[in-house]
Amino acid sequence: MKSILFITTFCTLLAQAFTQNLVLATYQYADNNRLANIQPLADYLSKELNRKVEIKSYPTVHQFIDGIQANEVDIALINTFGFLLLDVSSKPYFMKPYAVLKVKEGTQDNYKTAIIARPDLPIDSIVEINKVAAGSKLALVNAGSTSGNLIPRLILNSRGITEPEQQFQSFFYGGNHKTTTDALVEGKADVAAVGSTEYFSAMADPAKAARMKLLWLSPEIPLGPVLLHNRLDVALKTRITSLLLNLHQTNPGALESVKNGWSEAKQAEKYIGMDAGYYAPFKQQFGPASGMEKILARFAN
Repeated sequence: MKSILFITTFCTLLAQAFTQNLVLATYQYADNNRLANIQPLADYLSKELNRKVEIKSYPTVHQFIDGIQANEVDIALINTFGFLLLDVSSKPYFMKPYAVLKVKEGTQDNYKTAIIARPDLPIDSIVEINKVAAGSKLALVNAGSTSGNLIPRLILNSRGITEPEQQFQSFFYGGNHKTTTDALVEGKADVAAVGSTEYFSAMADPAKAARMKLLWLSPEIPLGPVLLHNRLDVALKTRITSLLLNLHQTNPGALESVKNGWSEAKQAEKYIGMDAGYYAPFKQQFGPASGMEKILARFAN
């Protein structure tokens, strides 16, 4: 009787494991929790997988990382910085990257960091930043931003500024790319680092363009990956990956909705598969690996 009960219970738990709801999650940017952006994708996956897909948004990248490490997420749409932070964290996580949005071939100025300064700052290039750092106010975007925190710290590190909080006269996070750009325009910062989309948008406004100059524009930044939890069986992970890779053909509306949630994804054309070394070329662009390792360690949970 006990053997029969055990087998029955085991089969019940196994069935639940294969039919439980999936959680598709991401993180908030400014006042957009991105839930509306990912809902069409969740609906499509739910229909194709024949199981409910719930959506969730975390207030910050770091809280998203906490949720991933707490096994709260089955499918994660994370940014590049967040993924790199997961990989160096002392806390384990049980997800792997399976897909990433690919930008159209030949696209220029899609997703970069722009380091800008007030026009009368007596330098014209990031190469000279050491000359003015001690007397300047620096603004970055927020702690979880790839283009507004990780990349500027990497380039500053390569110029000998390893501790911008101490080496600049003052330092603050502007909150998002627009408010950080506005901080420079309004004279609250002397130097700022923002995503190139916001920089180009500001430059289209003559009044704002007159109050800033470009010190450095980064190389293209690769977009963040889609992570799938290890607890999903191989067949399910394969099916989800296939649905993502074909999304541009089978449900372009859902793909467009996702893209609209991220300014850096506007010029992406489709999801592609990715391997473990996908981000290696990107990581090698900013000098010795020790610089990135130190910055990642500082912000990892």
